[in-house]
Amino acid sequence: MEAFASTIKAQQIALSAWDMSASHTNIPYIYYFKNPSSDPADNFMPLDKMRASFLKALEEFPILVGHITVGKDGRYVVDVDPHNLNMPEYLESQSTVHFYDLEKARFGWDALPQAATVGAFPTVGVSGVIKLANVNIIRLEENSGLVLFSFAAGCKAALLKTSYHAEPTTLTAPPLVAICQTTECR
Repeated sequence: MEAFASTIKAQQIALSAWDMSASHTNIPYIYYFKNPSSDPADNFMPLDKMRASFLKALEEFPILVGHITVGKDGRYVVDVDPHNLNMPEYLESQSTVHFYDLEKARFGWDALPQAATVGAFPTVGVSGVIKLANVNIIRLEENSGLVLFSFAAGCKAALLKTSYHAEPTTLTAPPLVAICQTTECR
């Protein structure tokens, strides 16, 4: 964690009225990745690379590791302090749902694995602090694919970067906007 913290610059990011109104809602983002190999032993989007790519994405979006506080002028700010990081909650889980079942259900909400949860509003995490991002990486049955289920307060781009850093060529439904593609984590 020290290596990650050393990449974060101390800063205060002022929040506008729009930022504050948007911060009270939590829009979950769900990305589906199909394993192109039918071999369950295939090393498809390894979790260690997903963790590393998530940290890499956070380097580019340090606002997500800050704390919401009141600045000296009385306005809300996100205080990013490399010595007091507010790390997003990051879960990894295994599902008994197969990618084929998700496809067959047209990626409907009811077909999602039970573990695919983040709250409806930004919530207090296990640490007792409001988290600005949460992620659940769900490995599908027989390594048939992966679901990235997450929210980030106003930062969809960071979540997309997490998946692109890890495995840029295996996106499937629904269509996504390409923000960053790299093969560094292959």
